[in-house]
Amino acid sequence: MLFVFIGGIFYLMNQRKEEAINKEKLRLVKADQVKLSEPVLPQKQEKSTALKFSPQTLVTLRALTSDSNEKVRIAAAELLWQMQDDSVSDLIKAMFENETEASTKKQLIDILKKDKNLQSLSLLSEALKDSDKDTRIKAVEAIGTFGTKEAIPALSVALKDYDEEVRLKALKAVDNIRKDIEALRKKQLAELEATQKKMDLKVVE
Repeated sequence: MLFVFIGGIFYLMNQRKEEAINKEKLRLVKADQVKLSEPVLPQKQEKSTALKFSPQTLVTLRALTSDSNEKVRIAAAELLWQMQDDSVSDLIKAMFENETEASTKKQLIDILKKDKNLQSLSLLSEALKDSDKDTRIKAVEAIGTFGTKEAIPALSVALKDYDEEVRLKALKAVDNIRKDIEALRKKQLAELEATQKKMDLKVVE
């Protein structure tokens, strides 16, 4: 009986030790997985291969980004952006620099914010230098929807803006990004814990 009693204690001690080791492993795995799963922006969106235009058509489309009609300029820029034309970044940057209509710049911002990548983030950063306050604010708000740490440095210009409303919007945008990242981390932790519970149930069975 004594041997059985000692054996039982030894078994329980080993089991608890193993459970403690497994819990520590899970903790480390959680930390690693959450860290590795942080959102990272792609360099740019994939080129559309559905339709290819001739070099002459592309030259015409590029020229239309300087058309006298605002709707034509926006339509041409959006089409070139969707196609990921090789010169689209330079064209949109030039439009931010040369456009006299604030409404055109705001429409460009709406086009860019739909695609979350480093290329669109870089172009939105150009709009933060605009002389029109509302354009800068719209760009700040657009960057605030990116939900990744890479977007925070892009807001540094807005955080130093001479206008206090722009600075305040930039602070809110940084906070929105922080909340989005934190929400993603919580979601990933919940998924990991759910997976671990399923594993524990299988062990019990």
